[in-house]
Amino acid sequence: MVTSEEHEQRNELKNRLEDLQEQLVKSSHVSAADKDLLGKMVMGILHLEDVQQPMAETITPAINELGLRDTLEQKSLEYESEHPKLAFILRQILDVLARMGI
Repeated sequence: MVTSEEHEQRNELKNRLEDLQEQLVKSSHVSAADKDLLGKMVMGILHLEDVQQPMAETITPAINELGLRDTLEQKSLEYESEHPKLAFILRQILDVLARMGI
């Protein structure tokens, strides 16, 4: 059974993922490869939330090799100076995932 806290965390995560997708669409200075990578991560996280499968089954092997959290942290640092809003959203996603135990 899902507690109200878990429900809130899931809603917050989905909201942050939507913010990330919106920011990626708006940003013309993010490479196509990064947009693709982050887009796949968003879809993987959303799929994980929908079906509650292990992370390895829901995200691409390329993301899996480095690790979801590591990839998000790396991209957050990369975008810090040129895309601060994008970096902030990535850190918010990391925070929610940590609270969820992912």
